[in-house]
Amino acid sequence: MARRPAPSRRAVRGFTLIELMVVIVILGLLIGLVGKNVWQALKKGSSDTAEMQMSQIADAISSYKVQKRSLPRTLDELTQEDEQTKEPFMEKIPTDPWGQPYDYRITDDRRMKFEIICAGEDKQPGTDDDLFFPKRDSPTR
Repeated sequence: MARRPAPSRRAVRGFTLIELMVVIVILGLLIGLVGKNVWQALKKGSSDTAEMQMSQIADAISSYKVQKRSLPRTLDELTQEDEQTKEPFMEKIPTDPWGQPYDYRITDDRRMKFEIICAGEDKQPGTDDDLFFPKRDSPTR
């Protein structure tokens, strides 16, 4: 039986340390650039979802207002069956994308004005990331 010659050092060649470091640096840069944009898009998507949900709640409040000629005292009234249609104005009140309930306030009962507030990502009301329906003007600082 003939013996195969042992492979020379040149034939068994792997990656050098420099080549591996270059690849790692390139991957790190890509992750840094793309990851930041992906994270911002996710945060924007959550706030867009909250704004859409608040708009849907406001639409249900407007329907309630037309039917009852008053504003609901709580959002839970929107899930109660209407006497005329035998349907609720909303099946259920959603929670915001961060799992918190929306805050509903009547701002002017006589003119039937209301406000819906989302505490935002930090889940703390009264902070800069709060969302409002109808939208408020940005505070000047």
